[in-house]
Amino acid sequence: MEALTAIAASGMRSRTETLDLLANNIANAATPGFKEDGESYNLFFGDSAWQGVNENRPANPEMPLIQKNWVNFAQGTISETGNASDLALTTPGFFVVQSADGTPLYTRSGHFRISSTGVLQTQEGYQVQGTDGKPVQLDPAKTFTVSSSGQISQANVAVANIQVVNVDSLENLIKHGGPYFALAPSGKTAPAANTEVVQGKLEQANVEPTHSAVKLVGVLRQFEMMQRAIRIASEMGKEAVEQVAKI
Repeated sequence: MEALTAIAASGMRSRTETLDLLANNIANAATPGFKEDGESYNLFFGDSAWQGVNENRPANPEMPLIQKNWVNFAQGTISETGNASDLALTTPGFFVVQSADGTPLYTRSGHFRISSTGVLQTQEGYQVQGTDGKPVQLDPAKTFTVSSSGQISQANVAVANIQVVNVDSLENLIKHGGPYFALAPSGKTAPAANTEVVQGKLEQANVEPTHSAVKLVGVLRQFEMMQRAIRIASEMGKEAVEQVAKI
């Protein structure tokens, strides 16, 4: 493989990853509590980046690769919905929900609903956890209110407290689809202090669709430029072979 082709191919791969990331951001722009993904590039140095490259190999080989993906945990806009089962956190922390397989997940999305049996759950059916470590259980026939501390009352009687936690490091949160995160094995959680929960509101995604769309177009153009670079390198190589054949 010629060096120019190798560099362009590496660039195309990193841009493909970026396109997938941007497409996912745009697709979740209307998902409450979704956190935008980002990436950082770096030039990867070392012989391992140039395996299979035999021609015109530079003395200090380097490849453009995505060094790491990161999550933008900035708070999204808080919007009023008027739905009593919609909750938003205006302070740091995460709601705790339990997936169908029992895995605890963490989210800023309070887009909840009450099941026919009275369990407070997400739109996917994940059970919202209380401070007692059990799913929040309500009487589906009664209305309910939620205090700023997360205490749920029905008929003026406290029936549950919603669990809100902080994570020791946001880097220990692993994306688990949509607005949900799983906790890395080394991660730890603790009850959030001075929690403020607001009822009838939702935290929206912190994605700016227009900005993401503009960036996506720019990355597409970069991808096309690298495709052209590979095509030019191929044509140059072919021409060189033909010239040698004439000698």
